[in-house]
Formats: sequence, structure tokens, C-alpha cells
Amino acid sequence: MNSLILSSLAAFFKAFGRMYKNSEIYALLMRIYNGISGSWKNSRIMSLIRDNGNGEAEKNSVTAKVLYSPFTFLTFLKNKIGAFIEKNISESFICVWAKSYMQNFMAVNTRFFGMMLVAAAVGYCALAGYFSKPAAVFGAVGAVMCVFNYNLMSFLNPSKFVGLVKSAAGFKNIDFDFYDETRTQGKLRLFLALLVGLATGAAMSFSLIYGAATPFALFGMILVMYAPIAGVYAAVFAAPFVPTMVLAGLCLWTALSLIIKSVTDKSFKWKFSGVGLCILIFLAVLLISSLASFARTSSLKVWAMYLVFVGFYFVIVNTVKTREQLYGLFKFLAISGALVALYGIMQYLFGWNTSNAWIDEEMFEDSTMRVYSTLGNPNVLGEYLLLILPISAVYMLKYKWKELSKWAYGAIFLMLALCLVLTQSRGCWIGFMLSVVIFVTFYEGKWWGLIPIVLCILPFVVPETITERLMSVGNMDDSSTSYRVYIWLGTLGMMKHYWLGGIGMGEGAFSQVYPFFSYNAITAPHSHNLFLQLLVEAGISGLLIFVIMQVVFVKKMSSVYRQFDKKSTDSMLALAVSSGVIGFLAQSMFDYTFYNYRVMAVFFMVIALGMALRHITSAEMRGME
Repeated sequence: MNSLILSSLAAFFKAFGRMYKNSEIYALLMRIYNGISGSWKNSRIMSLIRDNGNGEAEKNSVTAKVLYSPFTFLTFLKNKIGAFIEKNISESFICVWAKSYMQNFMAVNTRFFGMMLVAAAVGYCALAGYFSKPAAVFGAVGAVMCVFNYNLMSFLNPSKFVGLVKSAAGFKNIDFDFYDETRTQGKLRLFLALLVGLATGAAMSFSLIYGAATPFALFGMILVMYAPIAGVYAAVFAAPFVPTMVLAGLCLWTALSLIIKSVTDKSFKWKFSGVGLCILIFLAVLLISSLASFARTSSLKVWAMYLVFVGFYFVIVNTVKTREQLYGLFKFLAISGALVALYGIMQYLFGWNTSNAWIDEEMFEDSTMRVYSTLGNPNVLGEYLLLILPISAVYMLKYKWKELSKWAYGAIFLMLALCLVLTQSRGCWIGFMLSVVIFVTFYEGKWWGLIPIVLCILPFVVPETITERLMSVGNMDDSSTSYRVYIWLGTLGMMKHYWLGGIGMGEGAFSQVYPFFSYNAITAPHSHNLFLQLLVEAGISGLLIFVIMQVVFVKKMSSVYRQFDKKSTDSMLALAVSSGVIGFLAQSMFDYTFYNYRVMAVFFMVIALGMALRHITSAEMRGME
């Protein structure tokens, strides 16, 4: 996009950069940077982070073989009866009908949707027992649509507006002719539209919302069963918006679809890694603690949610096959985050459903509004944004100045950052600053030369209320801080007795034991610290395996980062994912970040995407040898 505004802005930033690079200040800072950089590269910390193993030992260990036995069994089934199952499924009338429905839905065929509208109107009026004018209008519209037989999706390709949206989102190569046009002919599709329409109308007579969602839900289920990657895209995008149980259902259906694919697809192979092994051990330890819990039924329910959302890691890693799919998922994360942030900003501007329940009004009289967007709590929202911000930064930096995508992702990054500020979550601010330090250091350490300029500007742009709130970290006069400290002291008291095996997962078990150790009679549903919570729930083994999991993950991302030029997309994404996860873990020192299952799901989705990147790049390197 070569508009005068974008060209002028690009020229200004380039001129400013040249002027700064020619200055004496820059030369001095560069000498300091080169000295620090050399020492850092040869430090013991960097030696620990570097991943030099090929992972064969971890795959062939006895523990790995036992934990991977379910996947080995699925491979055994594929070798024995996979061809038989695949043949019977593909030739069944259910599969033929499902494909016809899916293809016509994707094509947005006018006659197909027209018949569905007519049938829905008839079904609604028949079950409701009276004539409905709105239903009649929809039926009339459907009748008109039945006259024509066009695939509306095909009209999107030449659309200038759609082209502009694709360019801004970075999906320039998307083609909307992804359906099989031969299946948009014949009588079967009309018969299916009639059946689904009648079912939709009948459902709408009881619930308009659920009834209207019926044809879309059916299409989604078929599409995911046909292509599990569609379920991964949906879960990644919808995680911050849909209710927890809806997200759990989507993850389970996608997992079932992948299992069926693994048995029927001859070329399918399960991918294993050190992170995956840590996750399986982690789930096993949590299961044992739940079985021995003070509130067994409650703990097992919590463990089941962990199994769904943490286990979705394996679905993503074994579904994402190409860079195009992976990059698309990262962009979906950024775009989804932008919508969450936009709602949070609008919440602040218009005072939508905001509350001052999460702030000490006596200490911060001028800062009583904290946004929480779609996630119900400002701290939870901040934790979610910590994972998305570095990813949006990659695409903001990667595109060229004259490309619309750069400005679009720049706007997304600013919205995410502004929304993070509006959460007024001090722990999240600390986590974000840590993420920035890591990202800048490894992406372009020379940027630290801009610190003098930034320090001069900050007092003029950062509101005093933000500075006061950040400086209050550790101040016991703040009720939020003192509340957490007393809970931590009570939790540490529990550790003297339950450090070995824990008390069991979830709020039920915690509420059974914590009151005997609480300080100042403070009640709490959890310890407000992820690491303490894992220690109290699963004992020292649960905490250790989680920490090892994160160390192994960072080592894997380090290997991807060092495999390519640091300005390449793969290296930048590996760095972004690592910095986001580390920032999230920093915030976890101040809050139980897995208390919200949707945020926990996004955390493991991000880890899975990072490991999918690792698998793709490793496969390329093996192919070049």
C-alpha cells in the first residue's frame, strides 16, 4: 500500500534512525553493548538454556514408553485394522451426506440455504403451534434464494474490500474457492437442507439462540471431523470468548477427530518430545494427587479439565503440519487478542460493566476502574494479554513499512498494550516488562541504546496513577498486597505437613485444609501463586515436573532461535513465544494463573504452537542432511 501517509511516516522513521546511528551517543552505547553481549553469550546461563540434544534418549526411556502407550496402541490399531475402518467410513452414507452438507455450507450455495430457511420456517410454525410473521419473512426470503443456484463464496475473491482485509491481516494468499463445486449440484444437498432446516425450526421453537446455532454447529462438527486442523483454528480463536465448557467440548471433539484420523490415515505418525513427556508425567502426578485428595470427587473434576486443556497440546502438535498452518494460527491468536483488547478498551471508555472490586479505593482514589473484557477478571485478562503481545510484536516488526499489514499489527500491538495498562494488574506489568527485556535483548540488543531517550520521554507520557500503582508493589498498606502475603504465609504453613504428596487438586480440597493455617482469618479459594498452588496440590513432584517442563520448552525454543537468522520469522516466533511464557510465569508468582481454565488452555496452546514450530524446523533440517 503506497499511500502518501504511510510513505511519509516510513521516511521519517528511517531518517531518525540514520541520524541516531551517526551520533556519538550511539557509538558509546554500542561499545558497551558489544562487551556485555560477548560476556552474556559465553555465560553459564546461556550454556544451560542451549538445547544440544536430539531427544532420542527421552523417547526411548522406560517412562516414555509407558506414558506413550496409548499413542502406541493407536498406531497398532492403524496397522491392523486401519484400512478396514477407513474403507467403511468413507463408503458409508453418513460420510457421503456429511461431505455434501459441508461443501454446500462452505460454498454458501443460495439454493441450499434457501431450502434450509423455508424448512426452518415451516418447522418453527408447526411446533410452535401458531403462524409467526418473522418466520414467514424468513421463509419468503428462502423461497427467493431457492430460485438461484450461486455459490456466494466465489464472489469474495475479486472483492476489493475482502482483498484489503486479507492484506491487513497478512493472509494475502487465501483463496475462497476451497469447496468442491461438483457437490453443489443434485438433489441430495436439497434433501439435507430440508432435514437440517426442519430440525433447526423445531429447536428454535424452544430456544431461538440454540436453534439458530444448530446448522452452524453441525457444519463445524463435520468440518472438524473431516479436517482436525479446523478445530485447532477454532479453539485458538474462540478460547477467550466462549464459555469454558463450550471450549472443552470443542477441544474434545477435535481430539476425537484426530484419533480417528490417526487410525485411518496410513501416513499419520504421532510426534513425541521432551515437553510432551513432561506433560504426561505432570498429568499423571496430578491424577495421583486427585485420587488421594481431601475432596476426591471435586479434585477429579478439576483434573478432568486439566486433561482436556493440557492434553490439547498433543492435538495441536500432531495436527499442525506446515508453516502456512502454523503462521495462520499465530495470526489468529493475535487477531483474537485484538478483539478482546478492543472490547476491554471500549469497556473503559464507556464504563461497560466495570467494577472497582479489585482495587484498594483508599490507596488509589483516582484509579478505581479496571477492565476485564471477556475474561471476567482484570488479572486474568492481563495474563492472557501477556501471551499474545509478543506474537503481535513479531508481525508488527516483520512486515515492511509500506505494507498495510505492518500498520494493522502495529495497531493490534498498541491495543493489546493499552488494554494491559487498563487492567491495572501490577504483576502483569512486571511480567510484560520482563518479556520486553528478553525479546529486545535477543532480537536487537542495540535497541537498549534508546534507553536514555525513553527515560526522558516516560515522565511525560506515563500517567501518575500508573506510576503510583506500580511503585506500590510490596506495600503492605495496599489491601491487595497484604491479602496475598497473608495467603502465602498460610499456604507455606500447609507445606510443612503436605509438601510431599499435596492435598489434592482444586478449590474443594484447598478449602478443606487452608482454614486451619490461615492468617488473620483470611479466606481464599487458592494460594494466589501458581507455583505454591502446584506444590500444595500435587506436592514437590508436581512442582518440579512443571518447572522442568518450562525449562525444557525454553531450551527447545532456544534451539529454533539459534537455527536461523535472528530476524527470520521462525526465530522471532520462537523468541516471542518464549518471552511470553516467561512473562506469564513471572505473573504466576503473584496469582494462580491456571484458576481460569481458558487462560490455562491458551497457555498450553502457545506452548504447543512453539513445539509445532520446533517439529517443523527439525524435520526440515533432517531433510537437508
